[in-house]
Amino acid sequence: MDNIDQRILEILQTDCLKTAKEMASELSLTTTPIYERIKKLEKAGYIKEYVALLDADLLGKSIVVFLNLTVKDHHASKRTEFVQQMESLASITEFYHISGSYDFLAKARFSNIKEYRDFLVNDVASISNISDIESQIVLEELKYSTRVVI
Repeated sequence: MDNIDQRILEILQTDCLKTAKEMASELSLTTTPIYERIKKLEKAGYIKEYVALLDADLLGKSIVVFLNLTVKDHHASKRTEFVQQMESLASITEFYHISGSYDFLAKARFSNIKEYRDFLVNDVASISNISDIESQIVLEELKYSTRVVI
């Protein structure tokens, strides 16, 4: 990956709807090499997918909750089963295996606290390998970005 590829990725992170012609003008190149570089970056896996970032507040999903989770059994098969169960929960938008006091961190969005309570009581509590859950409800989102600094 060279400097031009990096600049293309930065442009796409800012506005993935920008055309190859617009990028070519910005980078002082012609359209064909831009298009070919984008295809090469996609094929190499640098570009995973193109998405629309939605406004969760306008969609009525303004409650963000982080769940710190500790599992009882760390055996590979039990861990895999736990991960699959958590990944199957539609409200979970991000899920990480972490170091520190907890084993996993999950991020979820809800319309209201009752919806979160129902999720916790009905969905998460049904997963038998969880030994501890600690939740933090986000009071204010101060910075959010999907950008990867290159």
